[in-house]
Amino acid sequence: MNKQKNDKTLEVLVISQFIKDMSFENFRTNEKNLKDINYKLNINVNVEKADDIISNVILHLFCEASDETGNIYILEILYGGTFKISYTEKKERRRVLMVDCPNLLFPFLRRIAYDITKEGGFSPLNIKPMDFSSFQDNT
Repeated sequence: MNKQKNDKTLEVLVISQFIKDMSFENFRTNEKNLKDINYKLNINVNVEKADDIISNVILHLFCEASDETGNIYILEILYGGTFKISYTEKKERRRVLMVDCPNLLFPFLRRIAYDITKEGGFSPLNIKPMDFSSFQDNT
């Protein structure tokens, strides 16, 4: 990804993507036809080494599925990417790390969550596409 910004070129290189940690706790394996499932879903963005030219961006997904009788499953995934960002302006770098990098990673995290829940014997967890720019704060 290249963008022109104040006579400087912003270059973002994806070095790697990885699952840092994953847990799927399946409490009700043998039950079929579960109905009225409630989902608590939370996705956070964490940045490691934000001031370095090479930084890690980690998406932390936590999903708890339950019904009136209790927990069905808990899914937790830390999915990350290592990025090389050549632009040094602090505000722009923060925007790239908190918006652009998560936007690149999210489709992969979404697919992993879908596959894990499906292979666990449940209806696949189909998370709607997200645009992380709508969550950016103005600091």
